[in-house]
Amino acid sequence: MAMDPKILKRAAASRLYSQRYRLKQINYIAQLEAKARALEAEVAAAYPKIRDADAQNSMLRAENGSMQEKLSVLSGEIMLKEAKYHELKKEKDALKQLSLMQLSPAFAESSQPNHYGYPPVNNMAMDQPGFNQFVGAVAPPPMMQNQNTENEFRFDVNFGDNYNPM
Repeated sequence: MAMDPKILKRAAASRLYSQRYRLKQINYIAQLEAKARALEAEVAAAYPKIRDADAQNSMLRAENGSMQEKLSVLSGEIMLKEAKYHELKKEKDALKQLSLMQLSPAFAESSQPNHYGYPPVNNMAMDQPGFNQFVGAVAPPPMMQNQNTENEFRFDVNFGDNYNPM
């Protein structure tokens, strides 16, 4: 039985195409398997890093919790100290008022704060205790020590008509 050369040629071309296609599929599968092995190796290499990062994260979370607890304790201590400070300040002011009343009853009455929060100073004698308590003794201004009429540039301040720079 003799076959037509066109049919034989077409059958040979079809077999060749099928063979190339199978080789192409095998190569593609091999490439995918190689990529899969590379990704598995990458995951295996990254796993210890991830485990270490998780351990560090949990350690930092624990440290953060302890720091927040310390902050809470310190905030409570600050509030207690501020309350004690205000209490001591009130006690100091009360003792100051008491000492002023013992020193001078007239001064204690006049030193009650006015509506501005300051003690009134009218009708207060200058020799009364507490007057100008924050101002020290004021010394008179010193007299000129150097009566030289030349300034630092050696010019005669009172030069008039006979000006001589040197």
